[in-house]
Amino acid sequence: MQAPESRTLTMSELAAGFAGIREAMATCVDSSLRDCSQELGRIHQLDEDLRLWIGYVPDSTGEQLTRARSELAHAEHAAASGLYRQAFGSLRLFLELAFAAVYFSANEFERRRWLSDRTDFSWSKALDHETGVLARAFVQEFNGPLVSITADYATSAAETYRYCSQFVHGKAADSWRLPETVEYSAPLLTSWCSHASAAGKSVFLLLLVRFGGQIAEPGLSPDLIDAITARFGNHQEVRDLIGHANA
Repeated sequence: MQAPESRTLTMSELAAGFAGIREAMATCVDSSLRDCSQELGRIHQLDEDLRLWIGYVPDSTGEQLTRARSELAHAEHAAASGLYRQAFGSLRLFLELAFAAVYFSANEFERRRWLSDRTDFSWSKALDHETGVLARAFVQEFNGPLVSITADYATSAAETYRYCSQFVHGKAADSWRLPETVEYSAPLLTSWCSHASAAGKSVFLLLLVRFGGQIAEPGLSPDLIDAITARFGNHQEVRDLIGHANA
């Protein structure tokens, strides 16, 4: 006997289903902006500050940093819309792409192999304590005065990546707190904002490590100097770097 064909939803049924999801997401956005507008605004500003680096990095690095920023924007939209698993997944990809951009800026051979799909980017290699992009040896070569402040940001990036991975792989702990449907969760949104802030600040510092030597060059954007001061002005090493030692 021939098995009966499975039923296919009509266009109107599909439209109704998507309309319900869209309505649930809109409700989440309203709640997110009501409760966390300042936190989301800070993430949005962080993204704008990262954009300021585009003119001071090689074109290939800038292109990848732009892709990384796109993932941060997707993550922010997903978080505000109640799509928390997707928000943490995109945040993890933001970290990967941004750290890869800096890693490949100092490893052209690896970048070419990655672009030709002959190798994969290794997050563990990028965060390696001896050879990673926030390891003492790397920082010493590109921006030695910042060696003393980078360890905490490397730890923060690693912890955020590990936390986001729970949601990507569906592991227990926090990922099991996800709502079964699209609905607002203040604890999850607050958690995402906290981890997004940590991720963005780690990336910003990484760019400062790798390309901060250009700060002494004439014509550097005052907006970028202001962003650096606002985020890291509490470190004497950074104030020395940007010429605000006595500020």
